[in-house]
Amino acid sequence: MQPSFSCIPLVAALVFSLSACSKPATRWEPVDLPGAAGADLRDAADCAGRWWVAGGLRAADGSTRPAAWTGTDAGWRAVEFAPLPSSYYGPLQVITSVACADGRIAMVGAVPGGAHGNPRVSTWRLDGDRMVENAAPFETYGGGTAVDVGQIEAGPAGFAIAGNRTSGAAAWLSTDGKTYTLFEDAPGLAGDTAARDSIMLPDGRWALFGSAGEQAAAWVSTDGRSWSRSYPPAEEGVTEIQRVVRQGDDLVAAGIRDSEFALWRWRGGSWSAGATFGGDPAGVRSLTIAGSVPVVAGGGLWIDGKSTATPATPVAVAGRGGVLLLVTADRVWQAVL
Repeated sequence: MQPSFSCIPLVAALVFSLSACSKPATRWEPVDLPGAAGADLRDAADCAGRWWVAGGLRAADGSTRPAAWTGTDAGWRAVEFAPLPSSYYGPLQVITSVACADGRIAMVGAVPGGAHGNPRVSTWRLDGDRMVENAAPFETYGGGTAVDVGQIEAGPAGFAIAGNRTSGAAAWLSTDGKTYTLFEDAPGLAGDTAARDSIMLPDGRWALFGSAGEQAAAWVSTDGRSWSRSYPPAEEGVTEIQRVVRQGDDLVAAGIRDSEFALWRWRGGSWSAGATFGGDPAGVRSLTIAGSVPVVAGGGLWIDGKSTATPATPVAVAGRGGVLLLVTADRVWQAVL
């Protein structure tokens, strides 16, 4: 692998320094997940030096069950799942999202069910070495006002799930990863709004991200009951924030501006817009920071704004320092940036 000496700096005033330097092709190394035959992978996270990958296992008859793996460079192991004894859908779910903070792991799982095939959703928490299904009334994630349940995120004070109800954007908040409270039709949040992701701010408040009308929007709350709204800057066009990660005390957000991907940064309470690049009709599927730069998965992989070849279509990414974990539909790969 020969180093490149071609480097054209971009305008220094850009909020995100998307490098114009050419780099060697990323070298992907496969990660061995034990017992992963029939894997249907959906998400990944770095949890204090330990990777987590989550999804499901699909049998020959098409049935599914929840699955996850955790590991380090020393090796990986499959994680046991313990559905509630009374749960019909829990044993059939595929895990769609995983989050962790301070040694606590939580997940969201779903499987189509019922007369209309709507998603039947559960949350799961790590209890010892097992992921245990949490009990919840049907209306917590379903019911007559249900639309969708999205990403789960973690912080020192607990967990948040972004999603939507017929009243608009909604949030599920939990202090223990076991019991979640739904906040729908909340002042400042309801309306022509959609929530795609959430994060805990450095001051301990929860923030949701998505869109209001056709404009990217963010909402902040101390308790989930009422929310203050802001509009990250954007040029003309339809914009929406779809994924957000922390980078120190900053937030880095990725979403869409019309047909392109877009980046934003939140620093000290103020938003600034970054570069646009690439794009995919399905939008941003996953976002992480690796090698100190944003890495976006959506139709392909974009490292620091540049399209990067991958062994298969990316499903999720997770970063730790200069190491990037890449999840595809049924395999996991690792690279050093």
